[in-house]
Amino acid sequence: MDYKRKDWLYAKYITEELSIRGIADISGVSPVTIYNWLVKFEIPRRAKGVNHWSEEQRQYRRDWNKAHPEINRMKGRHHSEETKRKMSLARQGRKNANWKGGLTELVKGIRRSPEFHLWRKVVLERDGHTCQDCESKENVNAHHLKSLIEYPELVFDVNNGLTLCEECHKRHTSWQRLNRRRNPKSKKQVSNGH
Repeated sequence: MDYKRKDWLYAKYITEELSIRGIADISGVSPVTIYNWLVKFEIPRRAKGVNHWSEEQRQYRRDWNKAHPEINRMKGRHHSEETKRKMSLARQGRKNANWKGGLTELVKGIRRSPEFHLWRKVVLERDGHTCQDCESKENVNAHHLKSLIEYPELVFDVNNGLTLCEECHKRHTSWQRLNRRRNPKSKKQVSNGH
């Protein structure tokens, strides 16, 4: 039952980059069990859509599915609209594995506040409505250098703001944290030591 130890699970999933299914196979449990332990230990999940299976693994899975048709009883069948609705309700709010304690509503409230709009305006004006990475003036946003969730005391601090175009902004948000190795920091972040 190594999967119930945070250090072991972290090493397999983050360090060795095994898939949830791969860890489940090693542990003799379902992928859902491994996923639930990742959530419990607050181990960040990799971005959805990242392909972790080799062609050999995919072929093995196809062959196995053909040999065990009784396992996938839903193949070719569909859930009713009522069942889909119930399934959706069962995974909303606190029941969702990605629940973060109501942060979405908190962030929405902050972003709608007059203080946030003033902070955004001041940051954009200070930087001349110019992306601080690529110097574009198209589709610019005010970006928090330090996360407003992790550093709520800095949410309206102008020194915690940076003007970025939409393309550069993608490299500095949660997408970047999930894909850290592929995305360099902005010139301004490097020079400021952030």
